[in-house]
Amino acid sequence: MNIATNPNRQPAKRVKPNPIDPRAHNYKVVDTDFHFIPDWEVLRKFLKEPFRTELTKYPPVGGDYTPQYAIGLEGTGQETMGRASTAAEVLKVLDEIGVESVLLSPGFQRPQSMFHPAMLSAIAAAYNDYLAAEVLPASPRIKAEIMINHRDPAAGAAEIRRVAKHPGFLSVYTEFGGNYEPIGTSRHDPIYDAAIENDLTVTSHVGTFYQQFTPLHQGTRTWSELVGISAVSISMAYVGSMIFQGLFDKYPTLRVIIKEGGFWWLPEFMARSDDYYLSHPGDIKLTERKLEAGEQFLNKLPSEYFESNIRFSSQPVCFPRDPRHFKMLMELCRGEDMLMYSSDWPHATFDPINWAFDPAISEEGRKKILEDNARNWFRRPF
Repeated sequence: MNIATNPNRQPAKRVKPNPIDPRAHNYKVVDTDFHFIPDWEVLRKFLKEPFRTELTKYPPVGGDYTPQYAIGLEGTGQETMGRASTAAEVLKVLDEIGVESVLLSPGFQRPQSMFHPAMLSAIAAAYNDYLAAEVLPASPRIKAEIMINHRDPAAGAAEIRRVAKHPGFLSVYTEFGGNYEPIGTSRHDPIYDAAIENDLTVTSHVGTFYQQFTPLHQGTRTWSELVGISAVSISMAYVGSMIFQGLFDKYPTLRVIIKEGGFWWLPEFMARSDDYYLSHPGDIKLTERKLEAGEQFLNKLPSEYFESNIRFSSQPVCFPRDPRHFKMLMELCRGEDMLMYSSDWPHATFDPINWAFDPAISEEGRKKILEDNARNWFRRPF
């Protein structure tokens, strides 16, 4: 929830995109997480058979979350701000929210949670083909992530190689959730091989609200726990798997983006990771990548991989009650260098751009967050 626009920093029931701070128009803002939701009947035309005939609606299973009882918003929260199903609709929203360029994220409801590999792979291919045919050619302001079935690494890698020739794709989209194997494990190396070959970043975005099939689902009772807090804990576990299992040692040029997993946890994570690693480094050599390489230790301290390999999209930006602490957190987390603006449009958690004009952020840092960090992080041009 973004409460930066409220001088008393009190949470509002609904965050609206207007009025956008007029200073936003002085920047060529890049939005790194904007959810694109094609109409299902349009997307079906790009599905291969027999899925085109059989999948008459999406999602084919239930399990969605509803925040209505918690925050008083209708529907599921997925389309609180509206819906963008075409390139023209995307461009219209970008102008309304003060954004110059956008990286589209798949807007479907947690596709990786479907336990049907062939179906997920077919939907991913149709989505990518629709983008390549009708969305990306519409404007250089629109870029996108390649949707894959990341739980089938061979299929995911094949899909990356199939569509990566299109210059409008800048990243590979995966999700982190309690019912997936962490994306940092070596089983996913085919995905990283294909991403590196094609100069693509890899995104890990929050998935599986209500965290079905995990102890989190059984032990929690509130929307705040399930959607707000569980995402933080699981994102940390995923980042830990990437670092401690030698992902960035095997792929030193790999660039990863963590989306909607929080950010203020970074100082504790870095200090604790270094401390435990230095005290107990002996089991690093037993991980699959290190066994394969014949190596015993990480190439550097765990905390050092954030500088070289990991960045964060900004949403959700959560403000402490004391405004002074926001400045402290930005300094501790090196937020001006590590954050890339993201709106999360059109979800209930939409973050308008106004928070970036908090006086705790320097002018140089503001430009980095709104423009430069994203343009410098992606290997393909925005």
